[in-house]
Amino acid sequence: MTVTRYALVLAATMAACGSSGPTTGGTNGNVTMTDQNNYTSMSTLNLPVVQTKAAADLSISWTAVMKDLLCHPAASIDNVAFLKVPNMTKDQIQTALAEGTLVASQVSKYYEWRTSGATSTMLSSLKFGGAIDVMNDYTESASTQYLLLFTHGTVQGVGAQAMLLLQPSASSANTTVAAPDACSSNVLASFVPTFGTPLTVPKAGPYTIDWSKLTKDSFGHPIQFQNIDQVEVAYYQGKTTADLMAHFLDVEIDATSLYAAKISPAGQKFFDLTGAKTTAGTAFAGFTETDGAWALALRCSSCSVPAPVAFTVLQPQ
Repeated sequence: MTVTRYALVLAATMAACGSSGPTTGGTNGNVTMTDQNNYTSMSTLNLPVVQTKAAADLSISWTAVMKDLLCHPAASIDNVAFLKVPNMTKDQIQTALAEGTLVASQVSKYYEWRTSGATSTMLSSLKFGGAIDVMNDYTESASTQYLLLFTHGTVQGVGAQAMLLLQPSASSANTTVAAPDACSSNVLASFVPTFGTPLTVPKAGPYTIDWSKLTKDSFGHPIQFQNIDQVEVAYYQGKTTADLMAHFLDVEIDATSLYAAKISPAGQKFFDLTGAKTTAGTAFAGFTETDGAWALALRCSSCSVPAPVAFTVLQPQ
């Protein structure tokens, strides 16, 4: 389960995960997940700040990015984005990025550059409906934040591998920006998950999970059901619930078996787990293993924060 609710990570939300509200009425599964089962989380970001010359073209490189925000090996940097966010302090933008609440209406300027395998570029190369106007778009301001986002993939706000804040200053002569490794610079300063009540599921099936009664994500923000597009069920041999909580950032790579499936149509709030498969094509066949822990995650691949929208430990009975 790609996890990280911090997001982290992740990123500069150009499309927020707001809410369509909870579902009323009955459910469509034999197992119902509620807010009591979902995890809660607290996270903080500490973005590096690079002071540079104001209203100047900058040389930007990212060769030092070897690990991502979760301290996992970084994927390829496919896109570099520049966001100008007025009327926001450093603390405010860090909180918005950590919780995935930065929305497009808060961003006054957005420019990007597809790397095509390159490891450096000039700020003036970034475009989006026209080229960046360095003289006017990058000026000294105490109330404006300038974010550089380095992403894997080219979907706006998704797949952040590293990020930093630029600080234009009339007193600076620096025109070089080298993105630091997200792990070594400790961008994700902290992430503390707290698990909810385990979700009881039948050992013998059926295995249809209904999440229509969920109302909020781990940060307490309303859920937008149409953005939940993947369900994952994972088994961790020899692991306990405490182990999963202690190493939550690694729950995807630590899984002994991971079964996943896309949710279709968009907005569907239930799923039969027998439709989930491993990457090798093996279908979920029930809770046959008993010497470890089982868990379920609901994910949003288009959200800026890649952590699960919902996560719960399963308790087969």
